[in-house]
Amino acid sequence: MNPALTFGIAGHVDHGKTSLVRALTGVETDRLSEEIRRGISIELGFAHMVVPDAGGNDISIGIVDMPGHERFVRRMIAGAAGIDAVVMVVAADEGIMPQGREHLGICELLGVQRGIIVVTKTDLADEDLLELVEEDIAGSFEGTFLEGAPLLRFSTRDADNLIGPLRDGLGAFASSVRESQDIAGRHARPFRLPVDRSFSMKGRGTVVTGTAACGEVAIGDVLRVWPGEGTARVREIERHGSSVERFAGAGRLALNLARAAVEEVPVGSVLSPAGALITTNRVDAHIKLLGHVTKPMKSRQRGLLHVGTAHVEAAITQLTGEPLMPGDEAFVQLHLDRPLALAPGERFVVRGSALDPRYGRTIAGGMLLHCLPPRHRLGDQAILDALAALSSSDIAERLDGLLTIAGMRGHSEDELVRFERDGAAAVTKALKSALSRNRVRRFGQGPRYFAPAAVNQLQKRLVSAVGRSHEEHPDRPGIEPDSLIEQVGAWLDDDALRGVIDRLVKSSALARHGTALAMPGFKPTIRTARAEVIEAVIEAIRRCKLATPAPIELVGPGGVSGVGRDELDVAVRTACDSGRLLRIARDYYVAADSLQDAVATLFSRYGDQESFTTGELKEVVGLTRKHLIPLAEYLDGARVTVRDPAGNRRFRTRARQTLEASEPIFGG
Repeated sequence: MNPALTFGIAGHVDHGKTSLVRALTGVETDRLSEEIRRGISIELGFAHMVVPDAGGNDISIGIVDMPGHERFVRRMIAGAAGIDAVVMVVAADEGIMPQGREHLGICELLGVQRGIIVVTKTDLADEDLLELVEEDIAGSFEGTFLEGAPLLRFSTRDADNLIGPLRDGLGAFASSVRESQDIAGRHARPFRLPVDRSFSMKGRGTVVTGTAACGEVAIGDVLRVWPGEGTARVREIERHGSSVERFAGAGRLALNLARAAVEEVPVGSVLSPAGALITTNRVDAHIKLLGHVTKPMKSRQRGLLHVGTAHVEAAITQLTGEPLMPGDEAFVQLHLDRPLALAPGERFVVRGSALDPRYGRTIAGGMLLHCLPPRHRLGDQAILDALAALSSSDIAERLDGLLTIAGMRGHSEDELVRFERDGAAAVTKALKSALSRNRVRRFGQGPRYFAPAAVNQLQKRLVSAVGRSHEEHPDRPGIEPDSLIEQVGAWLDDDALRGVIDRLVKSSALARHGTALAMPGFKPTIRTARAEVIEAVIEAIRRCKLATPAPIELVGPGGVSGVGRDELDVAVRTACDSGRLLRIARDYYVAADSLQDAVATLFSRYGDQESFTTGELKEVVGLTRKHLIPLAEYLDGARVTVRDPAGNRRFRTRARQTLEASEPIFGG
């Protein structure tokens, strides 16, 4: 089955758009009593037609009749979202009019690249006048995607003679549009349906309509209603009046939904699988200011942003920090007054006026590039270059841009799929290619991916932090990995940072002294602690059993008196080196014999069982979560216990044998 197309009917008010649709399809798209009374379209109208291509095969075309009056441009924009091509209607007795020009500008901003022109009301002009009108139309559309577009004629008063050539012309045009479609790309992306109508039908419940942008949907699928948290199950799919089991690609759809009331799926919401979109109030974008705008767009300006069938007021920040001149393009960050559910690659339109951003004419538009970016410094050339990469049609360049913006945080593959517009398979393939060419770096078990510049920055920070540690603590053999990671950035991915550290050690940029990290060739200044201080520290920690505070908190009455921080650190390290103290986690030390006693008690209770729970461990050691979790992880790391998929633990074979022989595991 050939994929269907969606055409939008655009043009100035009262130029005969609805009459044209009626003649082509037999459908009256003006449904509202006010539309019939006033003789103008207020809401979007929908119809369907089938035309033959050059080979005699049928092409199914969904028609979106878009309101032409300037007061209803918001609805026109909603209708233009997702169309494959536009049919620009121009009346022979008036020629190009302001709203037709605005509709054309909106279609350009929304990424429409194909169109056909229909001159209507040809009965009101003789042949000479028609030729002049058509010359004027051709000149007016120079430099737009309608330059050189096919031009057809129509009049309702001569429909019998003109409808045949009109349908043939639309068929030939539809064939060329279909050949230019990116069918595979649309199918690879998650299903997305911006809702343009939501209503209830007796005996069927909630029904929504919209123009699907991409992806695949089937009866029984559960979709999330974005930007909220609600879900709905697809009970029925209707395509141009016919029920279907499954739909893939793009085009007009009606979905009958279960488990969702009409008010829960309003116009402006989006139906898409969970995890497919990003709910955000900050977006990076590429924007173009239309040439008809009479003054520059300020470096910070407000406007009404239209995306899909939704609209929201937004603040627009030029990332160069400079005003934008009419006709020029720039990278901006949009700050939305309320969150929307968005996808990278979506097109948008900005309308507004100096008096009130909610009203006025279309002034700008463009494409969303990054739907969850950090705030950027104005004039940051690296960010501007990254956004230029995100504008590319090459997925490898777009991944470079995403990773540059991510910086030292990097991205997991799942995150890259969410932020990239070409689907999971394309991201996996592009990452594999980029890794083979060293365009990206990969660290951790996750793993996470980084731009080479971000890895260099991480490495410099790590090495610098190790150097500072030597300056501050020349008596220590180095800095523990946990402390190093906390200094460099506790907000960074721990596992990936350990991977970067391992690479630094492998390349001899850092060295290991036991568990500590040091600069190559570094030798600590030999410092000792008094024997009585070492004994006092061990005894103070032993008295606390397993619920020990940080060593520095032991200094004072009832603890260790007359000792400074440096000597205390040396005493703790010396006691650990001798095996009398055990370092469980940062600032958490226990006496080896205290832990030995606890493990022996644990074994006596649960050694004959297949496993024991964390709660049962807590009963034995009597610790709060603050100490319990690090202690349990330490026992796993010391190969005393092992955790199963259910979260329970069992004794390892060698530890079991040691305990059965009443031999010490710790402090031996």
